[in-house]
Amino acid sequence: METNTIVLSNCWQQLTMTEETIEQLINDFLKESEYVANCFYKKFNRKDLLRASKDGTIERSGKIEGLKHFAFHGIGLYARRKNCEVDFDFGLNDRIDGFDSWRLNQFAESRIEDKGRWNREYIQSKLDELEKDGKIFKIKGDVSSNYYKNE
Repeated sequence: METNTIVLSNCWQQLTMTEETIEQLINDFLKESEYVANCFYKKFNRKDLLRASKDGTIERSGKIEGLKHFAFHGIGLYARRKNCEVDFDFGLNDRIDGFDSWRLNQFAESRIEDKGRWNREYIQSKLDELEKDGKIFKIKGDVSSNYYKNE
């Protein structure tokens, strides 16, 4: 983690703040997305969650163990947990490891410790840097706006 010192105007006091990096935000988002998906895998024993929601195997919205609320939408899934909210789009072959600036910003804003720390434009600029550096990529033919980590 990077540490920044912020000098408050008209004050000799200094406040030290720990700043989460974009990579940490992405990793936290992906970890929570995986947790959400695992709640469904465990309960319904299926990996094709979007299809299961469309064929009626899984309700379009509701509650299941580990989640306060969930709602399938379009090509994605929104879920609320005790400490955060996650909204991800399913990628090709039911991938759940995608992210974009809007989803990362919504996730950050839902966490008390990140409230007001991030904004969508800043996140997008950091994603552009990561893409330029070859650390993330988009998949041709993916109907979502997802980026994926280059492992």
